[in-house]
Amino acid sequence: MSRPAITGTILDYQNKPVVGCSVGEAITDANGKFYLKELRYSKFFIPEIFIMEAPPLHFSEIIKKEGFLSYNIEGHNPFGGGQGKGAATSIDTIYIKRINEVLNAKDYIYANWKFAANKNLDTLYGTNANFRLQNSVTNNREFVEKIQYGLIYKFSATKKPDTAWSAESYDLKTTYWVSLKTNGTFMGKKVRQYQNPWKHRMEYDRTYRESYVIPDDSINTKGKFSFLKDQIVFDEAFNKTKSTYKIDSIDRDVIILTKKSTN
Repeated sequence: MSRPAITGTILDYQNKPVVGCSVGEAITDANGKFYLKELRYSKFFIPEIFIMEAPPLHFSEIIKKEGFLSYNIEGHNPFGGGQGKGAATSIDTIYIKRINEVLNAKDYIYANWKFAANKNLDTLYGTNANFRLQNSVTNNREFVEKIQYGLIYKFSATKKPDTAWSAESYDLKTTYWVSLKTNGTFMGKKVRQYQNPWKHRMEYDRTYRESYVIPDDSINTKGKFSFLKDQIVFDEAFNKTKSTYKIDSIDRDVIILTKKSTN
């Protein structure tokens, strides 16, 4: 198989169907829906015969519509080429943006956000319920790396794990769930995960190292915020002191906030 059957829906940023949009060889209907037929081949390549395993599957289709930005949909499965007849996949709903379309932040900030952050919450990389990790149409690779593991930093541990051992280091992952309401209030939960902690002890002339577990800690927050054009100002409940963040980027499913200096 060179491509499974693919179904999906193309909408614009106003949630209206994009009619007559080409997705590969398919054209969207009045509801923005499209269907790509399953494609198969009957030949095997020499390496596949010797290895005796299903061949890899990779497909890439272009989404094009006059007046809109062009996108690609892609799929990859290292052994997907061996799927039986009738294989199908759905890529759900894809939102495409008009050329030179300007987004108003106020139309998108009021949502439940999951932020990946550094220890001091200097930069926040947020996603909401519209975000799909595998959606290659809208996802930026650098952004995905940030929300997955780009904000995990190594710190020197100070608290002794027990009397016989000394703490060494750990990796800290900070996640902040924040719900922004239209009435200017927010509710949040900040979770810190201590990953890969190590401890050591001396015994005569040798140093022994072991991994151990540091329990996660969390804090619930509740406060007020104000939205000013391209800024969000949180009160002290957000992170101990009043914090102003610049909206560096925002879309239907993602947001990037950068903390402004108080100087």
